[in-house]
Amino acid sequence: MNATRIDGGPPPGEMPRERLTREAESLGALVSGLLQDLQDLVRAEIALAKAELKDDAATAGKAAGVLAAGGVVGLVAFIFLMLAVTLLLAIWLPLWVSALIVAVVLGIVAAVMVMRGKQSLSQANLAPEQTIATLKEDQAWARRQINSVRR
Repeated sequence: MNATRIDGGPPPGEMPRERLTREAESLGALVSGLLQDLQDLVRAEIALAKAELKDDAATAGKAAGVLAAGGVVGLVAFIFLMLAVTLLLAIWLPLWVSALIVAVVLGIVAAVMVMRGKQSLSQANLAPEQTIATLKEDQAWARRQINSVRR
C-alpha cells in the first residue's frame, strides 16, 4: 500500500512542518556544498595563477640577467670600436669633428633602436592566458550550478 495520500499531502503520521524542515535542510546542504565547491575552485585558480606567473617571472629574470651581462660586455667593446672610428676619422678631419660625426651617427642608431624596442614591448602579452580561460570555464560552471539549485 502506498504511504502517500491521493491529494498529494504528506504520508500519514508526517506533519507538513516536518516535511518542510527536511526539504529546507536538504536545500541548505546543497547550497553549502555549492559554496564549498566554489571556494575550492577559487583557491585552485589563484594557486594556478601564482604558479603560472612565478614560472614566467623566473624565466624572464634569468633571461634578463644574461642579457644585462652580455650588454655590459658589448658596451665596453662598442666604446672601444667607436673610439677607433673616431681616431680613424681624425686622420682626415680635426678630432672634434670626427667625434661629433660618430656621436650623431650613434644618436640616430640609438633612436631607431628605442623605437623598435618600444614597438616590440607594446606587442608583448603578459596576461596569464591559461588562468583566464579556466576562470571563464569556472564562471560558466558556477552559473549552471546556481541555476540547477534554483529549479
